[in-house]
Formats: sequence, C-alpha cells, structure tokens
Amino acid sequence: MEATDSPQPGSHPFMLEAIDRDQRCAVLETLFHVPDLDKLRAILGAEADDDPELRGHYMLDKDDLAAVAAEFGVRFDPGRLEVGLFRWRQLRRVPYLVHTGYELPLLLEGRKKLARMGRPYPPMVFDGEDRFDHWVAQGVLHREEVVEPIEPAMTKWLADKKWLGHRTVYYTPQGEEWRIPALKLVWEASGKSGGWNEHFERLEGMLFGYEDWQNDWWINEGLQGGGFGGARLCCAVTPAGLAWIEAAGFRALPPIEKLTLAVTTYDATAEADMRAFMLDDPESAALVCFNVFGGVVSSLPDHGSSPPWHVPSHRIPELNRHLRRAIMIVARRDAQP
Repeated sequence: MEATDSPQPGSHPFMLEAIDRDQRCAVLETLFHVPDLDKLRAILGAEADDDPELRGHYMLDKDDLAAVAAEFGVRFDPGRLEVGLFRWRQLRRVPYLVHTGYELPLLLEGRKKLARMGRPYPPMVFDGEDRFDHWVAQGVLHREEVVEPIEPAMTKWLADKKWLGHRTVYYTPQGEEWRIPALKLVWEASGKSGGWNEHFERLEGMLFGYEDWQNDWWINEGLQGGGFGGARLCCAVTPAGLAWIEAAGFRALPPIEKLTLAVTTYDATAEADMRAFMLDDPESAALVCFNVFGGVVSSLPDHGSSPPWHVPSHRIPELNRHLRRAIMIVARRDAQP
C-alpha cells in the first residue's frame, strides 16, 4: 500500500482501493494525485454530476480503472476484487489502523472488541450486514440491535428524508458483550454531565479496543483541533488580565472594564490571522485560547454573524462556568511574529 502523510500542494489526492467483500474492507490501496478534477469527472461520468468536488465514494469497472490509470499514471492491479475510488482524508494521518471500515476482520482477529453500526431507517439493513451476521450464526460474534423510532421534534426533517427513526446494530466477539451496556452508560453519563469530552472519548476508545497509546494520540489530536471539548475560541487579554488568568490557575477568563469582550474561533494554522486579531486591541498583551460547548457559543448575541463576536462583560462568568479545560496562552505581543 502506498502511503503519504499529506497531499501534494496544488493537486487533489485520491485513493484507489481493492475491496474484499467477504471481509468488508479494503485489502489493497494506492494514492494518486489529480491536477484537474474535470478530467477525473469525465471518467466518472453522470454518476458525479451532483458532486462538484468529487467527495463521494465511487465504484469503478475495468474500463473506468483503465482510464484512471492511463490519465493519471496510476499502477494498480486489484485482480478480481472490486475497486473503489475516493478522496484522500485527514484520517489517513493517524499512525495506526483506525477501525472504521475494518470492523469485521478486526472483530474476528480480536483486535477490535466492539463495533457500532448505525444509520437512519428504512432500509432496515446496513451494507454488508449479512457478512457480520454470518459470523453471529457461527457463534463467533455477539449481536444486539436497537431501533429508536422517530422523535417528535425531528418528525418533519426525517419525514422529508422518508426516514422513520434510527437503527443501531452492535457486534462484539463472544464473551465481550458486556461492552455494549457499558458503552450505553458512557453515552448516558455524558448527556447528564454537560456533554461529550475527552474523558468520555477515552472510555469509548477503551471499550472499542484501542490501545492506551492510540487513545493518547487520538485525544491529543482532537484537543488540538478543538474536538471533544467543544468550540475552540480565543480572545486578547491585557497584562493585568494575563496576570489574573495565571493567578486563577488558567481556569477562568478575567473580568474586564470594557462593555464587551471580542472572541473569535481559534485556528492554529492561521498564525498571521490570529496575531492580527490580538493586535487589533492596542492594550492586549497576549492571545489566549479556551474551549466551551457549542451551545454556549450559539447563545452569544451576535453569533448569527461572522466572528469576531462580542460577549457582554457580564456574561464572562457564564463562559467561565462552561470552560472545558485549562486556558492556554497561544501568542504574546512581545514575541517575534
């Protein structure tokens, strides 16, 4: 399998995969680069008409594969296996095999302890369910199905989709079925504890069967990207405000004398933009980053507009009550740009 940490600049990275239908997973993959999406769209034909960025998953016949190979210089021999095509995803950066898409073989090997396959219904089946149930009939896997009818608040939206509710099928190796009620308890506890966070994420990862170092990597990446802990925001603080945060153990934003506090979404990859936001306030000493759940952000007075948003000073204690973890100093005015 050809691998890469990131796509090449100025190109559109795509993957070809050969799919083993018995195992319900890819067994051979290669990455290639598409300079011009229109050339690939011409090969895919009418199936791609409603997908301008080609972000769907496409099954290729022999002629399609030959055309892709000739146009983009790809070497790929799937033998008699079916061939799929899709865009390279950031998930490929993970330094271990993520279980998604490999549930069945990993369950059978004992490397995955729990799989959850969920989707709206109808249909009352997910793709490849028969292969999972084959091993249930053989006594190798345990199966549990949960069907949740449509909720009244979602009636119109789901009716437009012709869906009646949500169906989830859980699988574990025999003897590991205790993990299913444990996972349900984790989800129930998160709902009663302010929402999902990195601690619940770790518990879920342990129940799925990931190793400690894998959970460590996943959670660290999620926290850096703003996941698990809610929306990632930032604001500028004065020297006095910075001292106040430090004295508070980085667990609270400082009170301010101004009527409002300007906050915006934090993007670690947009260093120049973040520094410019900090420098907009002539009294600022530093830029600090903090996390709150999305529901708090959506309640801000001008959240319907593009950031920055202006939080009334009397609502800063409300933000502090909903901080998900320690505040971080991400830039200082006196540091070199």
